[in-house]
Amino acid sequence: MNQKDLHSILKNHLEEQSKKWPHFIYSKEQGFYQGFAKIGIVGSRSTEKRFDEYNIGSLFSKNKNVLDIGSNCGFVSLYTSEFVKSVIGVEINPFLVKISNDTKAFLGTQNAKFICSTFEEYETKEKFDIVYSFANDSTIDNNTTFNFEEYIQKILFLLSSGGLLIFESQALDVLVPSKFQSKLEILEKYFIINEKRKISSEYPTNVPERIFLVLEKK
Repeated sequence: MNQKDLHSILKNHLEEQSKKWPHFIYSKEQGFYQGFAKIGIVGSRSTEKRFDEYNIGSLFSKNKNVLDIGSNCGFVSLYTSEFVKSVIGVEINPFLVKISNDTKAFLGTQNAKFICSTFEEYETKEKFDIVYSFANDSTIDNNTTFNFEEYIQKILFLLSSGGLLIFESQALDVLVPSKFQSKLEILEKYFIINEKRKISSEYPTNVPERIFLVLEKK
């Protein structure tokens, strides 16, 4: 299969999503929310640009396991898989999981797995060294039921001792600072803040920056 064939398959999944997914579709106009230069996909948020902004490469190693909450197209998970032992992406949207798995097969990636599930229903005995929460602590389509405290408690349960939570804020957290402050107070109860800064964001266009944190489990 060549890249052109892959694009055709992935776009078919997007078309199927438009017809059958009854909930909000992120970046519908662009097509893909996540972009991935490695396979020639332009999305609303470039995976490579995001990781340049995150600057977390020093946290990766080949003995670490990563959980990606709300993995979307799986491009962030697949990018990460090159630098770690394994990645699990949990995503509720089955059409995005299809995109993830087809891209995984095209790339020949062996250490990434994608699970179609809500985070609330996801169950595993595995503990993770790193958990990604990239604007996924709540959604605007009512597909999440955890409040923020419950969300963090589950992450704490899944993190190994001294594990890291890599956290990117919701767009609304930037527009309503008091909303993020209440989240930050909860995070500070359970984590050491190793890093807190603003990063640029390509989507949505009315939120050019997001808040980015690297948090270490106490």
